[in-house]
Amino acid sequence: MNRRHFLFSLAAVPVIALAGVELASHRFIPEPDVLLTKLNSFKSQQLQSSGSWSPTMVFQHLTQSVMGAVTGYPEQKAAWFTHTVGPLALKVFKAAGAMQHPLDEAIPGMPELDVNLPVETALDQLITALQLFQQSSTLQPHFAYGSLSHSDFMAAHQLHIEQHLTQIEVATLRV
Repeated sequence: MNRRHFLFSLAAVPVIALAGVELASHRFIPEPDVLLTKLNSFKSQQLQSSGSWSPTMVFQHLTQSVMGAVTGYPEQKAAWFTHTVGPLALKVFKAAGAMQHPLDEAIPGMPELDVNLPVETALDQLITALQLFQQSSTLQPHFAYGSLSHSDFMAAHQLHIEQHLTQIEVATLRV
């Protein structure tokens, strides 16, 4: 193999990988109704968390994320990030059908989570925020992913919520 062929092949690998991520990301279709049904199933349940945040803190964090799309996020990552790394990360998450991020990391600039807010109230706020988001026609840029279509924003919310829900479960009664 000559040097030119090798360099061309070397340059083609990331282009092909990016094209694959782009194509695969389009296969993820958000299902807001399924997500709302799952959240509603938690109502009147005793919930527990396997993570460092309690269920009320998780639901508040998720509400902040959803409402940020509607009202704006208090802080944005650098423009270079929201135009390159951020959108690519979302495409990778969509292609994988799952998000991976630290589950106790606050959204930059958002208010502190209230550990004393009743879980049912926090859950209701999340459900209301998702319903408001679904009805919103104008969305604010995501603090990390930048400007998104409604569908991409819903995908980001769904993947974010689903990852956090991996730590929430209905408490079992001990006899």
